Amino acid sequence: MVHDTDPRRGSVATSHPAAPAPLQLFCFPYAGGSARLYADWDSALPPHVRVRPVEPPGRGRRFRETPHDRIGPLVADLLPEVAEARNSPYALFGYSLGALVAFELARTMEQRHGRPPVHLCVGAFRAPHMRRTAVPDYDLPEPLFRERLRSFNGTPEAVLADESLMELMIPILRADLAVADTYRFSGDRPLSCPITAFAGSEDGEVDVSSVAQWRRHTSAGFSLKVIEGDHFFLHERQPEMLRYLSEVLTDGAQDTPD
Repeated sequence: MVHDTDPRRGSVATSHPAAPAPLQLFCFPYAGGSARLYADWDSALPPHVRVRPVEPPGRGRRFRETPHDRIGPLVADLLPEVAEARNSPYALFGYSLGALVAFELARTMEQRHGRPPVHLCVGAFRAPHMRRTAVPDYDLPEPLFRERLRSFNGTPEAVLADESLMELMIPILRADLAVADTYRFSGDRPLSCPITAFAGSEDGEVDVSSVAQWRRHTSAGFSLKVIEGDHFFLHERQPEMLRYLSEVLTDGAQDTPD
């Protein structure tokens, strides 16, 4: 609260609600995705939120760089950008593979810098301690790999049919999927920040129960939001998801660290 003690207005103090401190929201894309996914989010989120789309190597402005295929080097690559915000309020959002990246960055920020995010938001990814039991996608032979991409329902048919484009995309997709497929959770204390997890009601890749297990990774509050749609409800139901995300980031705005 802000107390008005201006002597010109007499001795009675009046109170006004304090405006939420600016909150940086770092956003991480799904496998094969780029920072462009989040280009228009600023206009849909509250004014106090500043969206910071993060670009992994191999795409967008970093397309000439070699993509990482393991979680350790990828987190080390992206950490400096997030660490710049360690003295101000920040939150992390990651979708599918981006959820895993955001989680490991949150852990690193808490353990190494003592500055966890004020909130971790994840979508369409199983809880980190749950190992994937299916055959790894990243190592499939080319024809099977392309069919697997088609089954994800996240790559347009026009892109799948464009050989020149696929030649560029497949190395990035294989590297990104390798990050997820080779990841092994190393147990540690849970995060001290709240976690909000989003799940698709008809997600054939990640069921709701495995998303709900994210609750194990926080000692603070946890919430699960199930949204109608498949694995890419981020696109199908984006307005609904952003409305809920706005509520989450506004409710916690007054509790951000100094």
